[in-house]
Amino acid sequence: MFLKDTAQNFELLCKIIDNSPDIIFTIDLNGKILYVNESFTEILGYSKEEVIGRHIREIATEESIYNACMISVKSTGKCLDQETVFRRKDGTLVHVVKNVNALYNEKGDIEYLIVNARDLTHLDNINKQLQRLKTYLEKRYELIYSIFLNISDAVAILDKNGYYLEQNKAHENLIGYSIEELIGKTPSIHLKKEDLEKIFQEVKSKGSYLGEIRIKTKSGEYKDVELFAFALYDENGEISNIIGIKKDKSLEKQLIYLDKLTNLPNRIKLMEDLKNLTDYRILVINIDSFKEINDVYGVDIGDKLLNALGKRLKEIAEKHNFNVYKLSGDEFLILIDRFYPKTFLESLVNEILHQVQSKPFEVEGLSINLDITIGAAEGSKDETKALEKADMALKYAKQNKKNFVCYDETLKIQEVYQNNISWVRNLKKAIDEDGFLVYYQPILNNQTNKLGKYESLIRVKIDDMIYSPYYFLDIAKKSKLYTAITKKVFKEAVKYATDYEISINLSVLDILNEEISTEIIKTLREKDLKITFEILESEGIENYENVSGFIKNVKKFGAKVAIDDFGSGYSNFAYILKLDVDYIKIDASLIKNIHQDKNSQIIVENIVNLAKKLGIKTIAEFVHCKEVFEKVKELGIDYSQGYYISEPKDKITENFDTAS
Repeated sequence: MFLKDTAQNFELLCKIIDNSPDIIFTIDLNGKILYVNESFTEILGYSKEEVIGRHIREIATEESIYNACMISVKSTGKCLDQETVFRRKDGTLVHVVKNVNALYNEKGDIEYLIVNARDLTHLDNINKQLQRLKTYLEKRYELIYSIFLNISDAVAILDKNGYYLEQNKAHENLIGYSIEELIGKTPSIHLKKEDLEKIFQEVKSKGSYLGEIRIKTKSGEYKDVELFAFALYDENGEISNIIGIKKDKSLEKQLIYLDKLTNLPNRIKLMEDLKNLTDYRILVINIDSFKEINDVYGVDIGDKLLNALGKRLKEIAEKHNFNVYKLSGDEFLILIDRFYPKTFLESLVNEILHQVQSKPFEVEGLSINLDITIGAAEGSKDETKALEKADMALKYAKQNKKNFVCYDETLKIQEVYQNNISWVRNLKKAIDEDGFLVYYQPILNNQTNKLGKYESLIRVKIDDMIYSPYYFLDIAKKSKLYTAITKKVFKEAVKYATDYEISINLSVLDILNEEISTEIIKTLREKDLKITFEILESEGIENYENVSGFIKNVKKFGAKVAIDDFGSGYSNFAYILKLDVDYIKIDASLIKNIHQDKNSQIIVENIVNLAKKLGIKTIAEFVHCKEVFEKVKELGIDYSQGYYISEPKDKITENFDTAS
């Protein structure tokens, strides 16, 4: 049984050795190969027959290593972890690490040596990859570190307790401290303690902080910076570092406070400065007819004039130690930041008017005279509407052709503005709640005494009161609500335009409004309508080429065009011919007293005669009594419109009784 077990164990051992992934072979003391396993033949490429009996030096090429190994084995019985090189059959080399152990006979002499060698090729490849990775990471680190040092944003690295570890060049330039001066210190060196605590608390609770802070540099200068701070975490989820990125906003804030054209402080700076004053006066200075200056000389000359005026005003203000600000457009402001008597204010205004208006401005070889208007107001810590009041005074001065007005409650300027604001609110409410009404005023055919034409007129209902456009049309135009009113009239008027000829008033603003003009053309294309568009002659339509294009477009679809209020504006028949109109509505100023005003009769007679030659129909507005009606018919005017015919009503009136 013992012999059988020994044989089985030996057979098992042979299988293990043969199938080991390591190279295993035996040699005698002279180096002759006695046995090789399967891995030997697979890795080195030799068959067993080719190597058994050959000297190991034919495979283990490094003689010095071989000799050292044999010396060690003979003296100690082993040679461990020795690296060497084996040559494959194809001549290539294999890097191995080998262990050699001696086996002794019963006499105690070495009978043969067992060699166990492990192929290190895979490990070599891994080492090469690791080396390449190391080189790559080193280069990447150098690149990232170089970027860190040289980016324009100021970056600093803190440890988990908030102490400085590193900073880049921009951070050093921003705060003025070198990294050697910062090591071992927290940002409290340049930041308020309460601000720092707030930042750290937010970073710890939320992971980051973003906000604007004020820092103090090494030189004592204060700077406004935007700070973005965030945490880095270790494998346990604990904060390992805090990174701070700062952007200097000081220069940006300076630019925010400056007008780019004149380099004077702007409105934003003015509002900041007013916060710190308890008693002051302001003068708002505006150039008269500056739009015309731009139209005549061009925007470039206009800009240079603004710059020149700014310099002249600055000279006056600096003489009294005041500041000048450039507001929007062509407005400037002088801030009197301390109390002065009223007599001084008047003296200063006269000085400004004289210095600006008595000497022309020399720009690009041109001598240009400027006229200005000044509005003034008082302000205090409790009175924060000084700028608004000065602006009101300025507008009041322009409307009343004065060169200076100081705001005074007795002028009731505020009431006018409050009334305007009230109307804007009411108009917006009427738009939202469909509070507009469309009335219709008949237009009588003077030849047939029949009503077949009607002018659509807008009304607005507010608190059970109905108001005509006299009260709100101008405010609607200035507040950009006018187009919404036009849309309402057009939408309602077209409901009757299939049976009656309906006139709709259009301003040049409406014609130039792409949304309105597109909707009009779309509606005319889709429906067969009897529509006349009345365009105000008093708006100077000859200045608008688009008006002619609009007229041509609507007439393609059968619409007609009337010039409204003819005789109140430019009254140029050349433009009437150019626009190819169908009707001329003679203005009320020429009609209302025509029964007793000979001059009006002569003018109207000439208009009618020329209109007939051009094939244009005429309509008399403001026919308010029988005498006017009779005179209108006598002069040959084709149509009459006015309260004598009918007042505007919320429905169509089809009959007219001349006996009334």
